[in-house]
Amino acid sequence: MASFGSLKYAIFDREERKQQYQAHILGLNAYDRHKKFVKDYVSFYGREASSHVKLPVKTDHDTLREGHRFIRSEEDNMDRSWEQRLVKRYYEKLFKEYCMTCHITRVTICGNKHCDVKDGLASYEVMKLEKTNKPLSNW
Repeated sequence: MASFGSLKYAIFDREERKQQYQAHILGLNAYDRHKKFVKDYVSFYGREASSHVKLPVKTDHDTLREGHRFIRSEEDNMDRSWEQRLVKRYYEKLFKEYCMTCHITRVTICGNKHCDVKDGLASYEVMKLEKTNKPLSNW
């Protein structure tokens, strides 16, 4: 059986090391603290090669790039997959928040690529909305 003095010394030594470690951690900034924790984790658990193959991850940006249409039709809204719902929400946000403006004082032509009509067309001025923190339902 260990003597009382050796137990007291072991407890005191353990508490002193714990206080030194905490003081060292508190003295580091967030980035250095993160690096230290990652290094300690890797050194404790070691690096093992993963046994499974990592599959490519499809991000929201990839989904938007694949599914975005400048002008959406009713057929585009029929598909109810999460990808198409995401693309539709993105399109609706663009449609509500952005407006294309141009200055056409001398020429008025139809914007359709297959149309050559130049007479009987009109231009409209769109009211500029100010950015506010109000929800859209109050507009």
